[in-house]
Amino acid sequence: MSGRFGLVSSWPLLKRCQRRERGINGSMAGTIADDRLDVVVIGAGAAGLAAARTLHDAGARVAVVEARPRIGGRIWTERSCGRYPIELGAELIHGAQTSTVELAEAAGLTLDEVDRYNGLRWGAPARPVNELPPDDPARQAIGQARAVWGGLAARYPDGAADRSLADELRYNGLTPAAIAIADVVLAQTCCAEAESLSCLDAAREQRVDRAGPREFRLRERYDTLLAWLARDLDLRLGQPVRAIRDHGDRVTVDTTAGIITARRCIITVPVAVLAAGMIRFDPPLSARKQAAIAAFRTRPATKHFFWFDAPLWDAGFAYAAHNGLFARWWTPAHPDLAAPLLCSYVTAERAAALDRLADETVRELGLAELGQLLGRDDVAAHCVGFRRYRWAADEYARGGYAHLPPGMAWARPVLAAAEGNLHFAGEATAHDSNPQTVHGAIDSGRRAAHECLR
Repeated sequence: MSGRFGLVSSWPLLKRCQRRERGINGSMAGTIADDRLDVVVIGAGAAGLAAARTLHDAGARVAVVEARPRIGGRIWTERSCGRYPIELGAELIHGAQTSTVELAEAAGLTLDEVDRYNGLRWGAPARPVNELPPDDPARQAIGQARAVWGGLAARYPDGAADRSLADELRYNGLTPAAIAIADVVLAQTCCAEAESLSCLDAAREQRVDRAGPREFRLRERYDTLLAWLARDLDLRLGQPVRAIRDHGDRVTVDTTAGIITARRCIITVPVAVLAAGMIRFDPPLSARKQAAIAAFRTRPATKHFFWFDAPLWDAGFAYAAHNGLFARWWTPAHPDLAAPLLCSYVTAERAAALDRLADETVRELGLAELGQLLGRDDVAAHCVGFRRYRWAADEYARGGYAHLPPGMAWARPVLAAAEGNLHFAGEATAHDSNPQTVHGAIDSGRRAAHECLR
């Protein structure tokens, strides 16, 4: 039987055959010892947990090894800040037809819809884009940029000559000022600058996109979903991996806690961790795989949270942007309109500049820009708390989501391809889904798990 259920049901049969073969042939090469894992998964982020969940539910013996003392990877819910837990990493669910929504519904969690883009406000003070005059330069720039972005799939078929998003916008007649706006509303979302974002890679994503336009937050927060996904799994936290060796008939993983042996290995760590050489491979990965790893760019991504003694904005405030350093703002507790909390998510060059500054300096600069967005001069007086998290300073993330520059769109499927007993997952490998999303990571983990099951 083909398809998912056929693959799942084949695994117990395979195990019975292996046990029978061992009983007949003793120590015959290729047989599997009872105390050996079927699969070891490296990384307990969304991709790793999804892979392990799929394997576990299929009857495979699987363990998840994670360098951090927690699960989640670049998902990290912080609950020590009072009534409104914050997401230091991934926060939104991008699309109603995603694996994240599927899992949230299976876990019995609550989806709160957030209409960020139709409610986008621009400028200082920030005004709803759809209420600006039709000839307003910002409204025109955003409309033109979105039209160009939405047409990439048609303009860039597989194999077409590539160019940067900025070059594509220039080709379509956008001015430097309009491109600067597009950099905020489009490229920054991808943790990139418009000058370094591949149109061909974006076009490929648009062709396979099945997520849908709607967006959501989990009322119970992301850590609740991950805990549900991780239930009953063999989790080995706080064990950084130093080396992975593919012996042909087995894989050994050298961790700070010892050696783990399995038939196969799924590697889900961020591509920036692979590029930094934090894990040694024996034999080395192929030259093409190494070239794919080197092709990706990982830029800084930082979230800044500001607490106030009361909301300083109207009930319709959900998403605002401008050309400042703190280019994008939103209400992370939405739809709770009484929550006196704002988040500014900053990526790429802006994040690199702010990451070099002290906390108090960043707080002052952020409040000054927020005052301009809100048209108020008393914002600082009402601020009662500030926190930021810099993902570029996180040793096991080394930045935000990875992107591909022009000419490198080939690298994503190559990064995803298996080599020997090694399989690769993680959002950067999501060539058949949406990279730079949680559901893309989940989809990639499931794909790698099914490769192992086959």
